[in-house]
Amino acid sequence: HAEVFTISKELVPRVLSRIVEAVAEELSRLMQCVSSFSRHGALQARLEICALRDAVAIYLTEESRSSFKQALEALPQLSSGADKKLMEDLLNEFKSSMHLQLTCFQTPSSVMMKT
Repeated sequence: HAEVFTISKELVPRVLSRIVEAVAEELSRLMQCVSSFSRHGALQARLEICALRDAVAIYLTEESRSSFKQALEALPQLSSGADKKLMEDLLNEFKSSMHLQLTCFQTPSSVMMKT
């Protein structure tokens, strides 16, 4: 992000959208290659995919949204309410503790509204 911004601020959305598409596609492919997940492995994979997807949300395209969806669908569903709550809590903790770092992936107007 910073390197592209240094060259041309206008290129950031186009370049990052393409990078996010490639990463999401590869993530989807890799998740589909895994034959089985442990309960905790599935939870961690789901958490990391959701955290990445949420972090780069403004750069998502239809293609990358579809790839993230496919990656999540390749994982076993969270079976218990406790796992769903844990997932939500961990995702919120990540967003809270990484708030400053995550702001670099937001538009200036969305950052101003949240502060």
